[in-house]
Amino acid sequence: MQSDVRKIVIAGTGAAAGAAAVATAVSLQGSGISITLLLSPNSQKPRPVEVFRSGPLGFHTKLGIEESGLCRQTNAVYGMGARYRGLSESGDDVFVPLGTHGKTLRLVDFHHYVAKLRAEDGAQHFNGWSAAATAARAGRFDPAQADLEPALRLLEYDLYVDSDRYLDAMLVQASALGVRVVRQTPLNAELNAEGMLESVTLDDGSSLHGDFFIDCSEDRFLIRHVTSDDELCDWSSWFSCDRLASRSVKSQQTPRLFTSIEAHDSGLLSQLSTRALATGCFVYDGASINDEQAVEQLAKYLPGAVPDDAQTAPFRAGRYSRHWEMNCVAIGSAAAVLVPIEVSPLQLAQSAVLRLLAMLPRGKDSPMLAAEFNRMTNVEIDSARDYQLLRLAVTNRQSGQFWQQTQRTQWPDSLQRRIDLFRSHGRFTARDHEFFSKSNWISSFLNFGVWPASYDPLADMIDEQRIRDELIRFRYWTLADD
Repeated sequence: MQSDVRKIVIAGTGAAAGAAAVATAVSLQGSGISITLLLSPNSQKPRPVEVFRSGPLGFHTKLGIEESGLCRQTNAVYGMGARYRGLSESGDDVFVPLGTHGKTLRLVDFHHYVAKLRAEDGAQHFNGWSAAATAARAGRFDPAQADLEPALRLLEYDLYVDSDRYLDAMLVQASALGVRVVRQTPLNAELNAEGMLESVTLDDGSSLHGDFFIDCSEDRFLIRHVTSDDELCDWSSWFSCDRLASRSVKSQQTPRLFTSIEAHDSGLLSQLSTRALATGCFVYDGASINDEQAVEQLAKYLPGAVPDDAQTAPFRAGRYSRHWEMNCVAIGSAAAVLVPIEVSPLQLAQSAVLRLLAMLPRGKDSPMLAAEFNRMTNVEIDSARDYQLLRLAVTNRQSGQFWQQTQRTQWPDSLQRRIDLFRSHGRFTARDHEFFSKSNWISSFLNFGVWPASYDPLADMIDEQRIRDELIRFRYWTLADD
């Protein structure tokens, strides 16, 4: 039976649209389905640096794109985790590396053994068993070493890339796979009698017809024409910052292999770099600091930044509920707005397009598939939100209006249950469609000081000396070096 979907239109302004076009083209090779990428001129300045998860299980590896070449094309820098400053009254830095710590022994998660030894003889430096933390600390990482070092073969890491260069690389890949690229601004969308998208009117007067549409735009240009529910589920009760300032400059120092995040009395500053660019942003509470003061703070935080060059805009974190409606699917920024710490719209878009392609319908309207896609997408987005909120939920910082409000916040039940379970028994139960892995969650708990009151009793079944010997084998640096 031939599919009713013969023409797919992907619309957007930047990296997410390019990545979606390549993934769709790879998945549909030989199907006879035509793919058009409607690439709009940017109505807003694009994100100069994009972030995505890479490595053996990463998006591009799944598509057969050779990573080392992509790194060269995009001035990429490896990201091994995130460093937080100022989230505790003590002023200590917190580093949350990606990937696993140590190794599971007798089906008992590694952190239970560390918690057992900590209960017996004091503090344990959990990141001492992390390859990612060691790489970030040394400022060196080479994925090619995975062939020589088994512990690195499944190591998670991010790539920080120049956005424009990344889009160019995706366009080359897409064109080679037969994707038609149209550079026009969409003005309107036409619906058929059933209320499904039929065509997009462009600024040159022409129309672009399609059977199925993927919306990667910042303003939900396509999906808002067909959805009956276009109201953002507002998360401001958990994250009260309502303004964002951003700025990029030429990199003036050797790029760090991590994202830097720093608490300010009115919000959070963040910075990451490629080999050519450094970008910073400040999400802040407009009631406690004005835009002029915010851009001054950002200029101090980002070396080389000029306050006059910073951009400010309203900010409201949240997600939409219906991402697939009729014959249109919204992904990335068109689906959710998350706080710009440790999660990027490109990561969300890459995950969503792979999920969509695994469910691509035969007919233009597939309500059961749409309902399941929406459910899975909302679970993933909410999991990413909770992962971000965890940092705020466990901090004891009280300096500033934003942080005082944070101390009074009642967190989502989905997050509070996880905190209570881990704090009491060191247990973490992964759910379907988690955005971050179990190891990332455990790393976040322990590095932010949430040690369990009790550990897995099976850890007592192994001789203590053997545990110590096993832990030494997996240690990446000695306690004396910490």
